[in-house]
Amino acid sequence: MRKFFALSFRGKSLKCVILETLLYAVILVVCRVLMSSVLGIASLPEAAGIAVNLVWQIVRLYCFAGVAVAVLYATDCLVKKKED
Repeated sequence: MRKFFALSFRGKSLKCVILETLLYAVILVVCRVLMSSVLGIASLPEAAGIAVNLVWQIVRLYCFAGVAVAVLYATDCLVKKKED
């Protein structure tokens, strides 16, 4: 999970959680601006519009899950697996 949500495991303080949340928010804003400009500039067929919407939903899910993982990590709710 550390490889997939690398931004979420930077620190356990409130300051780190707030910074990670802001980073994920910036990712969301940049992605939304890029996707709305793609949809606004080009007259895309319906299938391409659906694909762009699907990518937007995946980015949103990733960012919201990243914030949740950051909060869980900061509150010590995530336990590291022991390797035998």
